[in-house]
Amino acid sequence: MYISIDLGRSTTRIASTLNLKSVLKIVKFKTESDITFQRNNMFTAFDEVAGGKDIDAISFGFPGITDKLKKVFEKSANYPQIEGLNIKNFLPDKFNQAKILIENDAALGALGEAYFGSGKDKESIAYLTLSTGVGGAFVKKYENEYILINAEPGHQVVNLDDSTSDGTGIKGTLESYCSGSFFKKRYGAAPDVTAGEENWKKYSYYLSAGIINIVSMWDPEVIVLGGGLSIHNFDNFYKHLINEIKKQNFFTVPEIRKSTLEDDSGIYGGFILLKENL
Repeated sequence: MYISIDLGRSTTRIASTLNLKSVLKIVKFKTESDITFQRNNMFTAFDEVAGGKDIDAISFGFPGITDKLKKVFEKSANYPQIEGLNIKNFLPDKFNQAKILIENDAALGALGEAYFGSGKDKESIAYLTLSTGVGGAFVKKYENEYILINAEPGHQVVNLDDSTSDGTGIKGTLESYCSGSFFKKRYGAAPDVTAGEENWKKYSYYLSAGIINIVSMWDPEVIVLGGGLSIHNFDNFYKHLINEIKKQNFFTVPEIRKSTLEDDSGIYGGFILLKENL
C-alpha cells in the first residue's frame, strides 16, 4: 500500500492507494496552525486510510521549499509554523521503514493534472494553483519519464510600483493580487460571485500578466488553473482573463483549462511521483 499526502495551507488531504492509479481511501481536514493539533489530525487520518496495512512508500506534498535529502521543511510563505521541522515529526514511527518522497504541493498538483486531469492529452503542461497562495510548476512528458520544473510563479512581480508584500516580503507579486488570502484586501470583497464583475476584471488584469510571463518562460501546450479560488470562480473571471490576454499580440497563448481533479490534483500527483521514483 502507498500513501499520498497533500498538506495545503487551508486543507490537508491524505489518501491511500494500492495501484498508484486510483484512490482507495481519502481523508480531508482543515490544516491547523497549531502544529500539535495538525500532527494529531494527521495521525488519525493515517490510521483511517491505511487500515493497519503495511506502507511501502509515501509521497508528501508541502506548500513551500524543502530539503529533499534531509527531509526538512525549509521555507513556507503561508505556513511558517512548520519551517525547520523534519517530515518524520508528522509520520508515525511505524512508517519509518517506508520510502519517503517529498515535493512542493503545487508541483504535485501539476503532475496530477498532467497525467490524470486536464493536461493528460498534452505533452507540456503549465499548472497554476490559485488558492490561499499562488503556486505552480511545469511538466514535460516523455514516453517513459517526465521533466518537472518546480518554481514559485506566485512570487513573480506583476506591479513594480506596489507597496503590498506577500508572505515572502516581496512587493507587488502575483500572489498578493491573485490569491485567496489577499483577495479581500485588494478588492474589498470576498472571492466569489458577490465580488462583482468590475473586481473580477481587475483580478483578471493581474492574472493575465502572470500567465503571459509563464507562457514566455515555459511555452506550454496548455495552462491548467487549479486551487480553490479558481475551482469555485473560474466562470467569474475566465472571459475577462481571455480579454486581457488578447490585448497583447506577441505570444500565442495556449488553451487555458480549469482543473478537472480539483482538490485532489496533489493526491494524484503523489501517485505519479511514487510510480516514477520507486
